[in-house]
Amino acid sequence: MNSQCSMSGASRSRSTRYRGYLMAVMTVAALTVNVPAAPAQEPQQQSTQPPQGVSQTVGAIDEAVKALDNIPRFKKLSPQAKKALVEFIIGNTLFVLSHEVGHGVISEMDLPIVGREEDAADSFAINMAIKMNTKFSERILEEQIKGLLFSTKRDKKEGEAPAFYDEHGLDPQRAYTIVCYMYGSNPEKYKQLATDTKLPKERQESCVVDYKNQAWSWDELLKAHLRAPDQPKVDINITYADTKKYAVQKQVLQHMGLLEALAAHLADRYAWPKPFVIEARECGDANARWKQRVLTLCYELAGDFADLFQGYWKTLPRKYREAR
Repeated sequence: MNSQCSMSGASRSRSTRYRGYLMAVMTVAALTVNVPAAPAQEPQQQSTQPPQGVSQTVGAIDEAVKALDNIPRFKKLSPQAKKALVEFIIGNTLFVLSHEVGHGVISEMDLPIVGREEDAADSFAINMAIKMNTKFSERILEEQIKGLLFSTKRDKKEGEAPAFYDEHGLDPQRAYTIVCYMYGSNPEKYKQLATDTKLPKERQESCVVDYKNQAWSWDELLKAHLRAPDQPKVDINITYADTKKYAVQKQVLQHMGLLEALAAHLADRYAWPKPFVIEARECGDANARWKQRVLTLCYELAGDFADLFQGYWKTLPRKYREAR
């Protein structure tokens, strides 16, 4: 992986605090609006431990909420709504990245898939979050459920007919698949979620079977591709494409180290057959994709999530409008 070098404990600590500050002050502001970029600074050296990156993201949310006070379009939101917005953007972005990693795993490891690959990529992302078994990973799934429901409402408002022929499942179905697997993984823990989403009793019972089947299937498919401690780690090159329109987004992503943390986790977890690239760039649309050993995160994506949230968060039941 590029941009790797050794650091002393003291310099790593200073770098960690610096990245945490930048993320708190700039993450949502820079990812959701276009503002003139400050002169770029040299990126600080990144920690390669994914748990630390997750911890920083969680800890920075409150400060990121304060940063929204400087953006006119968000000033009227309550503190709770601002925090919910931050969680929504982070959760949906991380789920999308996990989904695209699923495509990469299927392609690079030549895994057999029965059915649509898009469904399998969703299943991979859901399963990965459930098995992390943290409050943070749980929030990622909950925010993706909201995102899919908001997208459904937007399509209906804009007169977009459901594309029954699409390679993806319909957004309501994708949302209910997440609910189903969450419930199936722990019926007692997610009983209220099933009730609130009106998941029928008979479907709740089959969700337990569905979750066990897909979790076992992924375990079986991936066990031959898990990296042994003595195996070398694959090289994952991380790039940030130059952009005038999204210059601040680029700068923030570099300083956050989110892509570096993801790359470190993927290199440590799996025995990839060949090196690949993770890139952030301007795409012309709000998207992310895996193609020809390149995982792309588009700078535009977070702005689209912000628009979705502002347009439809008030349609949620009150208990689900609030951040945690």
